[in-house]
Amino acid sequence: MCQPQPLTSCTTIEANARLRRSRQWKDQSSENLNTNNAPTANATPSKTATPKKNSRRKRRPTKKEQKQQQLESDCCDTSSTASTSPSSDESLSSNSNKQLKKSNSTQRRKRSNKSNKKTRPKIVNIISAPAVSAEEKANYIALDCEMVGIGPGGHQSRLARVSLVNWDGETVYDALVQVVEKVTDYRTFVSGITEEDLLSDEAVTFDEAQSAVTILLQDKILVGHGLKNDFHVLGLTHPWYAIRDTAKYEPFMKAVDPSSNPTGATHIPKKLKVLAKDKLGMLIQEEGKPHSPEEDAMAALELYKKHRGKWEKAM
Repeated sequence: MCQPQPLTSCTTIEANARLRRSRQWKDQSSENLNTNNAPTANATPSKTATPKKNSRRKRRPTKKEQKQQQLESDCCDTSSTASTSPSSDESLSSNSNKQLKKSNSTQRRKRSNKSNKKTRPKIVNIISAPAVSAEEKANYIALDCEMVGIGPGGHQSRLARVSLVNWDGETVYDALVQVVEKVTDYRTFVSGITEEDLLSDEAVTFDEAQSAVTILLQDKILVGHGLKNDFHVLGLTHPWYAIRDTAKYEPFMKAVDPSSNPTGATHIPKKLKVLAKDKLGMLIQEEGKPHSPEEDAMAALELYKKHRGKWEKAM
């Protein structure tokens, strides 16, 4: 007869089976958890799960910052290489300090140069006007006349006084001129001429004055203001290229609208009084005082002398 198996072997088999089943159950439960936590293809990702990408670009370092970074990296490289040789630490640190000081000084120098460019005025080479020789001075003469009125209302002008001055402002000729016609307006408040002046023995005839002025103007450059009126009462002419009229020199004239005047001119003359004050600081033709032909001729000549260089280039 066969002997029965011991019961211990059956119990161990059952225990191993139960252990195997428990492990299988744990494995299945962990797989289920993983599948439940994994995101599906249709599911939309949450905003908190994926951080938002920073689309802002980094600022490009300036030249100053680049130089500073390069100096720092150089210093770091020298310090790292110097770590193997402790005896050279002091020399390397002194060299790095010198480099930093040099860079700082160059930066300060550049900044100072930039500031100087803004504040420092430009240097202009002022070329002084060449000295006028005695021969050149003899080529110039200035003229001014005073008139009185004849006829109804005294609107027609006649020569009553004529004055000429040389380059140095010295009076070359000054004469009262007799008027043959009856004077209806002496214009004393402007001309300073009175009846007694024209009847005095000092007054010369018109022909004498005309001939004297003609001789003095011969081969001369004539300077004056409003010389057209002076030529009219003198009955004389002069070459256009030898005339320097401050009333017709465009830089001395006033710009106007052509539609505002009947002649359509773009510039009109300024008064000699205004030009002398603005350009020379010279006071002439003061209120309540009659005009002086010598002073007026001198003022016109001084205006020309001050702007002679540009004036002659424009001729």
